[in-house]
Amino acid sequence: MTLDYDPIASLESVGYLEREASFLYLVAIHSGYFLSRQFCQFVKRERGALPTRFLEKASRLHHIRVIECGRGRHIYHLISKPVYEALGRRDSQNRRIKGDAHVKSRLMVLDFILANLGANLLEDEVSKVDFFTTQCGVPNESLPRSYAGRLMYFSDGFPILVSNTGIPRFTFFDEGQVTATRFERYLKQYQPLFAALGEFELIYLADTESSSARASATFNRFVPPDRLRGVTQLTPMGVEHFIEYLAASHRYEAKGSVSSARDLEVLREGEHRYTTLEHRALQAAWNNQSTGADRIRQRFLNKSLRATFTTVVLPYSYPVYSLRQSAPSQQGHGTPQRTRERAQPQET
Repeated sequence: MTLDYDPIASLESVGYLEREASFLYLVAIHSGYFLSRQFCQFVKRERGALPTRFLEKASRLHHIRVIECGRGRHIYHLISKPVYEALGRRDSQNRRIKGDAHVKSRLMVLDFILANLGANLLEDEVSKVDFFTTQCGVPNESLPRSYAGRLMYFSDGFPILVSNTGIPRFTFFDEGQVTATRFERYLKQYQPLFAALGEFELIYLADTESSSARASATFNRFVPPDRLRGVTQLTPMGVEHFIEYLAASHRYEAKGSVSSARDLEVLREGEHRYTTLEHRALQAAWNNQSTGADRIRQRFLNKSLRATFTTVVLPYSYPVYSLRQSAPSQQGHGTPQRTRERAQPQET
């Protein structure tokens, strides 16, 4: 979104320092929620007077809601409609009250953003749609979409980075799901876009190691490893096997005998698979050195999906809302109640 004014300056005009206003901009765009340590990380300062003054100021201006999480920990929610309007995000859902899981995922998103401040980031729905339709040539029908009063693209709000070579780097945040259902739903929704791109990276972020293996298995079900190895109708065992077959066949014809046990194995595997006219043409081109391994890889890998899947464990802990014991009723029932109390700004 392009604004005809400086949104940072508009926040400075109500008393925020430039770095405070810049931090609130990131919060408004990407998360809606933040922790004191995240502010300290952004301004490169240890805990102390600076974050305390910032939180007191934001609370005094009624720009944040303080959520007590127990054990002296707090989550801060940027709720001020004028702030979102000043930043060009009048209709942002980030100012709405959300459930625990959603809040945790947004805190994780903010940690990722803070760790990648210098990266090429597709900041919002408009920039994401423009990049994929204009620069990548993907039709709108292949973009992940949902309906919530209007047609929305990329409604999960997860960051998408673009590498220096133009490869999109998607993210998924696991805030502690017991099953892979939500990740499966994400992959199903994004599958048409992944297929249209041909090459992409997906980063799976969690705060524990336990979900990594499950996430990899889930990804491989949606993006089979065969597609990553250049497996096509002409190369059913992958492009590398076909290249190995061409080399072994050439050595056999040159020497009149098999050079190694591996060559014999590959020749036996390929003699009934690589029999078409196209196979023979490629073999002749290999023998007269008019083609080579790189050109053959390019030929068949271009027909397959090139995907990189990475799991990352964020090195942070995230506060959860405390279950407080409410005052017993007259019947003597002391039912635990989840509380989200407004508290004085304190160090988190």
